[in-house]
Amino acid sequence: MALVWAELEAAVYFPKNLLTSFFAGAFLLGSFFFTLVSRLTPVYVFGHEATHWVLAKLFRKKTGRFRCYLNQGYVEIDQPNVWIILGPYFLPFYFLIFTGLWALLNLLWPDFMLAYYPAGAALLGLSYSYHLVLTIIALSKGQQDLKINGTCFSMSLIININVCLFFLATLTVSRMWKLGMSILYDKILALAKICLAEPAAYVIEVINKYSATP
Repeated sequence: MALVWAELEAAVYFPKNLLTSFFAGAFLLGSFFFTLVSRLTPVYVFGHEATHWVLAKLFRKKTGRFRCYLNQGYVEIDQPNVWIILGPYFLPFYFLIFTGLWALLNLLWPDFMLAYYPAGAALLGLSYSYHLVLTIIALSKGQQDLKINGTCFSMSLIININVCLFFLATLTVSRMWKLGMSILYDKILALAKICLAEPAAYVIEVINKYSATP
């Protein structure tokens, strides 16, 4: 809740520059295209299974066959944990790859890459919209992955991490880390006051009232 609140308020202060415009424009265009025109399902299937595989390797789990088809795929993993199982639903595979490549190219040839910043911002916006749209579509069809650790828990984790990563992505593109984190801190304090301080004060008031009654 605090992240959503902070994202909405921070959006008001986003700089109206070329990078923000390209990221937002590509994100909106991609959301429309991947929803109504083409979902590029084989691309999503590969990214989905590759995320399972990469996370399995990071957690030092034994992996077996890796298969991708036009509409589905699978990777054999020995005793996967919750992060391996749900990872593809909150980790934007292609967005992270493009971000890493962009950072590397910018580190190696900073002056040369300046002219391509708008294209990079557009690519990041497009890849993030692809992740969100295809994830929503996949979840709407029901996934066996969600049932392994409980659908309610799995959906809560997926939604919260996606919101968090989207917030961080927008701060990165807009270069508003200081202001964005300050807004988030204020919203966390405000919600803590609403959810904890005010109810606690009310309970104390009621207790004192009845304690004073003879």
